[in-house]
Amino acid sequence: MDRYVAELLVGFYRNLYDDTGRWRPVGWLLVFGVALGWCLFPLFLATLAHPSDVIRLMAKLQGLPKPHQFTSHQLASGFVQAVFALIVLIVFQLVGTVMFYRRARLFNVGAVAAPVLWPLAALTGILGNAAWLVGTAQFDLIGCLIGFSSVVLAEVCESVTNRLGRDFVFGPALTGQHS
Repeated sequence: MDRYVAELLVGFYRNLYDDTGRWRPVGWLLVFGVALGWCLFPLFLATLAHPSDVIRLMAKLQGLPKPHQFTSHQLASGFVQAVFALIVLIVFQLVGTVMFYRRARLFNVGAVAAPVLWPLAALTGILGNAAWLVGTAQFDLIGCLIGFSSVVLAEVCESVTNRLGRDFVFGPALTGQHS
């Protein structure tokens, strides 16, 4: 546990500061953008089950009254928009994870980059599910699984980075050093 926290802090520091110790404003955006993506992913995933929420949000943003009934075309449009937003979020998470590992420059035996980020994504799931349980006093299994979906997202991004992005993350000079 101590080693994980130490590697995480080193990776966090290397994302926020360059080799000379100068602060990188993009590092803050990267670190907190990835964390925000973990928080938003379960919300976007739940929106797939309720495409009417997208239509209500669009009406509110446009200053229109919220509709109480929806046509099948509106629901289909809301579903497509929710899928598109989810795909964009996944791409941003993948790019953010790759950039985090590339800037962290940490090496671990058996993996391309360390530390793994899924425990932090699990923390967002635990906090979100705990807030739901305290707020509603009801346990919802599907909601709990959706809450922990950010762990799956983080693990998928890490596995893509570890398996497919070795040359890109650490450059071709380190290609033969990893299994």
